[in-house]
Amino acid sequence: MQIAKLEQLQCARELIQAKLRLSIVAALTDLTLEPLRKMWKEIHGERSPNGKLPESALSYVKTVQMVRNLSAIVLLHQRLHKTKEIQPRTLLQTWHAHNALLGQVDPSNVLDINAAYYALRDVRSNLLTVMQCNSCRISYIYDRELSLTSHCPYCKGE
Repeated sequence: MQIAKLEQLQCARELIQAKLRLSIVAALTDLTLEPLRKMWKEIHGERSPNGKLPESALSYVKTVQMVRNLSAIVLLHQRLHKTKEIQPRTLLQTWHAHNALLGQVDPSNVLDINAAYYALRDVRSNLLTVMQCNSCRISYIYDRELSLTSHCPYCKGE
């Protein structure tokens, strides 16, 4: 087996351990669903979840704290990797770093890897915008359609 294939499988395993939905793992790793389903069952001892996936990161936004967490993961990814592109390894690195930093402060800040993926994807595809608040100068994800993302989640400024 080629080294690249082994690395691909290892990355898929780590994404599955983090509970990233299989259709996303398949898209990121170019592996088919069948071996990924087997891997999920082996790791988690149950079948992988199925059903409709969220349409966007905004599906996860229920609180101001979630807007802050999604903003933090997007900014951390851009700072660490200098890109908006999402690769399996960079997604994992960013997600682990976010949870290590903010999860230690408050366990409720631990972010679902699926929410992290959607936030990064939506910023990459310009469904969400990163804005800098004119008042406090902190950057955050912005979407004018949702009240929680239409203003700064830190100071409520614009």
